[in-house]
Amino acid sequence: MIIKKRRIAVRSQSNFQATVSVSDDDESGEKLRMNMGTCYFPKDIESNPESLGQDAHFICQERQTFGVADGVGGWAKKGIDSGIFARELMSNYLTSLRSLKPGGAVDLKKILLKAHSKTAAIGSSTACVVSLKGDHLCYANVGDSGFMVFRGKRLVYRSPTQQNYFNCPFSLGNWVGEGKRPVSVSLGEFDVEQGDIVVAGSDGVFDNLFGSEIEEILQESEGRPWPQDLAWTIATVASMNSTSEEYDSPFAIAAESEGIEHVGGKTDDITVIVAMIELEQPRVSQEEEEE
Repeated sequence: MIIKKRRIAVRSQSNFQATVSVSDDDESGEKLRMNMGTCYFPKDIESNPESLGQDAHFICQERQTFGVADGVGGWAKKGIDSGIFARELMSNYLTSLRSLKPGGAVDLKKILLKAHSKTAAIGSSTACVVSLKGDHLCYANVGDSGFMVFRGKRLVYRSPTQQNYFNCPFSLGNWVGEGKRPVSVSLGEFDVEQGDIVVAGSDGVFDNLFGSEIEEILQESEGRPWPQDLAWTIATVASMNSTSEEYDSPFAIAAESEGIEHVGGKTDDITVIVAMIELEQPRVSQEEEEE
């Protein structure tokens, strides 16, 4: 796969994501850990460099957890930016996550519902939150954001999606005059191993990239790439595919199966989170260092 050069303006991540850096005081004691990196391309960033788009995400190394949300675009017809809802939802999730006591269990669904209850913005979004617990990759999902797991650079698992009908995913939201509706949260887990690579994202990624194409990107990467660099590469290919009229995209194929005509990729915000599954490095005591 050859990535053609394309000018893509990327803003500072702090402007559109909530990210927690690695903590030296992590006492999780897990044998495996996720080393995470992200990349986000709002769909209109070239025409509007100040755009935040409608996606939002966070990574929390301390709690070995990440999340992504995708604001539902239909709200734009009512003059409402659902990206505001998505960003507030992810911010509330991260706040609740960081408030847990050291060593406290991460209840993905409970925290997601709590974050939803505290989100005041009007709008709605999908949400997928993922946490590593031992060798179990646990997730809570609403809608069509999700993740894939690659082992030996081959796809071995894809999280299920939830849709009311084609291109209308389940969502968490806050509706005018109605407030919040009951939410169906899908829970699951997948056993991971050292060397596995998790690729997560909003539907803008998976509507514009087949799992086989991500396999190809992984196979062409030399050695063990940095998660941030790999996230950028995957997001770049998805972004190029999204504006191509010649690309027979996953979205176009899914639309055809529903009797809907769609040519090319699907223009959308693109969020990619890459998590490398690695062995937790043993801590060295001060006495050992002095020796």
